[in-house]
Amino acid sequence: MAQNGTLIYNESAGATKSVLTWMDRSGKELGQIGKAAIQCNPALSPDGNRIALDVSDPKANAVEVWIEHIDGMVSSRFTFDGSEDVIPVWSHDGSTLVYRKNAAAGSSVALKKATGLEADHELVRVANTEDAMPNAWSHDDKQILFTRQGNGGFRFELLPVDGGKPIPFLPGTETHANGQISPDGKWLAYSSPESGDWEIYVTTFPGAAGKWQVSRGGGTEPRWRGDGKEIFYLGPNGMMTAAAVSTIGTFSTGTPVSLFQFHGRAPISSTDVFSYDVTKDGKRFLVNKYVKPDKNAPLTIILNADARSAN
Repeated sequence: MAQNGTLIYNESAGATKSVLTWMDRSGKELGQIGKAAIQCNPALSPDGNRIALDVSDPKANAVEVWIEHIDGMVSSRFTFDGSEDVIPVWSHDGSTLVYRKNAAAGSSVALKKATGLEADHELVRVANTEDAMPNAWSHDDKQILFTRQGNGGFRFELLPVDGGKPIPFLPGTETHANGQISPDGKWLAYSSPESGDWEIYVTTFPGAAGKWQVSRGGGTEPRWRGDGKEIFYLGPNGMMTAAAVSTIGTFSTGTPVSLFQFHGRAPISSTDVFSYDVTKDGKRFLVNKYVKPDKNAPLTIILNADARSAN
């Protein structure tokens, strides 16, 4: 809304649609999966045959987790709360999904078997003034790293799967997001704006000792290669970037290399945390590519909107 009270809006959802698109390391498109939709947070299953993601239904005013088969022929709805279930993360054995569940009582981290036949199980619920967003499973699938978002910023916590209170991880005043545990379970890659710009860092796991900066000139959304020898992340302007990793003696990375640029869908929610995933061999990327509308819907202009709302 402008300062003079003029409100301009567009009722179309076309500008928020995207389609799951395969790309190789050079940026060549290899194909698409499913249809364009209002969707985000794609997560490849450990066996590489399924994709979990959250899909919006504007008519029902709900966001639910769906599971798509890799060939795009089978798609099934996974959650049915009619509210906002987002950010699905697979367990290492592929048997379970954890996701952020939101309801009138507040946000929670919930578990549900990947078969979809059983009811979900809430592990922790946070205050109405906070949010809880899952990031990753520990190597043994016994803990879940999640981000608690509140007035104090974004903080990592470790949540026992078999019950118990969450434990703060990386305590301090800095903001932490996009936590990703390495395939061997010994390292944690994450993004933080502690230097002024968002950058990618790595620390040891499960006990944080030391910190190494991976990105140069900006970075978000880290993902590990299946053998832990590369970290991928998004640099400025949606540039897919790769950094070689060495853990011989201590942790180190090579000079980041730009792979390709893609036009992802602009975030429309604080829960839009990942716009891509990558195969274990690091050769193919599943990106949530923005789809340009066939035509632009007309804009609606309301004069003196602030006066109307006051009445």
